[in-house]
Amino acid sequence: MKINNAIYYTPHQVASFFSIRKDTLLYYDRIGLFSPAVRKENGYRGYSASQLNELDTILTLRDLGIPIATIKKAVDNMSTPSFLTLLENEEESIRGKIDECNALLDIVSSIKKTISEAREAEKEKLYRAYCRAVPVIRVPINVSNEEQTSDDEWQESYSQLMAVADCKLIITIGSIVRLEEAKEKLGSVCREVYATLSSTQGDEIIPEGEYAYMYFQGSLDNLSSFYRKFFDSL
Repeated sequence: MKINNAIYYTPHQVASFFSIRKDTLLYYDRIGLFSPAVRKENGYRGYSASQLNELDTILTLRDLGIPIATIKKAVDNMSTPSFLTLLENEEESIRGKIDECNALLDIVSSIKKTISEAREAEKEKLYRAYCRAVPVIRVPINVSNEEQTSDDEWQESYSQLMAVADCKLIITIGSIVRLEEAKEKLGSVCREVYATLSSTQGDEIIPEGEYAYMYFQGSLDNLSSFYRKFFDSL
């Protein structure tokens, strides 16, 4: 694009240069972000050639997702150090988003792997696996009935769990029973709920080691018989 420094460009021309709407320029003028160099009584607005670089910078920052208020503050006090600081802050923000997306991808991969293994595995068969250490958050369940955990008690505990955990970093959630009670009552009394995390921000770490597990398929009404098979296998 060849720019003639001896003339001024209309809002329509400038909008055409940058493939934006004319209303965008009018809005930027109204909020004091980017105003024309010339404004005549007949309503004519003219932008100088030197202003096009400034507009290009503003639009680039908008494409990066930087809020207009932040851009306006930077433009009002524009200097090389302040502009570099703005870009460095945005770079840090983008890297944080990348880390967050990578964490979400890890969670999706983990869930997909678990589902695939569960579909292909033989149900109600005891498996063993060596697992790495996993960060975990645990919340106690206030059990009122020593024979069974009620739905309300479950719900309250899971609500507390979600309140203290970053839901976007949760891999799995579940409940914890005491071994002696599970054998006696077939796991109907749960003492805690837990969430395993993809980060290191857990209350404690489930240690690395060998673990036993079993896949169950069927109605929750048959959960007690499943627990019986699981502990018998152990």
